[in-house]
Amino acid sequence: MADTEPQTEAILCEQCQQIPAKYKCPGCLIRTCSLACSKTHKSEANCSGQRDKAVFVKRADYDANTMMSDYGFLQDLTRDHALLLRDAHEQGVAQVKQKGRAGQNNTVSHGDGPPNVSLDRSQRNIVSRAKEQRQVMIRYMSPGIKRHQQNKTIWVSAKSRLVWTLEIAIPEITGLPNKWIENGFHDVCQVGNLWTGILSEQSSANESKADGGDEKGSRKRARTDEVRLQLLSDDGNKYPFKSSVPAELLQVLKQNFSKLLVEDLVWLIRIQNLPANKPTFCKIDPLQPLYTQLRYQTVLEFPTVYVYSQEPTTWDGHAVTILEHCVAENDTEDAAIAANSDKEPAVVECAIAANSDNEAAVVE
Repeated sequence: MADTEPQTEAILCEQCQQIPAKYKCPGCLIRTCSLACSKTHKSEANCSGQRDKAVFVKRADYDANTMMSDYGFLQDLTRDHALLLRDAHEQGVAQVKQKGRAGQNNTVSHGDGPPNVSLDRSQRNIVSRAKEQRQVMIRYMSPGIKRHQQNKTIWVSAKSRLVWTLEIAIPEITGLPNKWIENGFHDVCQVGNLWTGILSEQSSANESKADGGDEKGSRKRARTDEVRLQLLSDDGNKYPFKSSVPAELLQVLKQNFSKLLVEDLVWLIRIQNLPANKPTFCKIDPLQPLYTQLRYQTVLEFPTVYVYSQEPTTWDGHAVTILEHCVAENDTEDAAIAANSDKEPAVVECAIAANSDNEAAVVE
């Protein structure tokens, strides 16, 4: 007598409940019998049909199929990583090492930038001079980062000063871009002088438009819209400066801040090297040269100055800590506590943390 194999009962399609199932949805494991039922299922259940490669699997449920799925996931990551490296190399942003004199490797590893990011001679000179003569730590970012590409900061050896790229942000303004970037700001000048200048002056483009002109000339002037100023330095000299504040934002600034004195506003810079959920800011004096206000601070590419009409209480949903003055990296813990004795304990802890982080960056 021939052996008879046990017949298993066919599983019906879970969509139509009539025909035996042939397929299984990778996303939700629903069994279907045809392409029509599969499409109907995806439409009704809003299912993407794709397996969640990162879903948690209990150890008891981990089998050979799950292992092969994870292996395929890792292969996909390896392939995507190789494609990104190739694209970056073709775009010229994959340079991570640079040979200097005598074949020396100039890869940065001492706190001036993220690992494996090389600085050219000019950037290394800026970092060194800023640290030695201005007591400010400049950290460069990866070449592909937009902030790195915007940075035009230079060190002027003839005058021993930094000429910064400077970002000014007004978070209280909503509905349009509330920050802009200035280039060529001498660190011996005052941010408050720049602020009062742009609020009191008219842009050269607007003045030219008022004089009339053809349409082509108007378009050309619109592209070069700027506010021309004379900024006073700490040595009494004046420097010509062209502000690039957007015309639309300038009008909003005049409406909201023209009646407020510079010293009545709150001027802040953010302290780096602290957790994102502990946003800590330091007050600066806008009527003092910028280099005196950046002393002992770490700057990501270039400074960002935040301007408020009143002290903020939250930042990205987290409580804000504001220090009345910047903490030097060589201050002792007792000095930091004494300087902030009138603050809440959280303020003192953040001040000490900022101090210790800055010490580590300088030692490196």
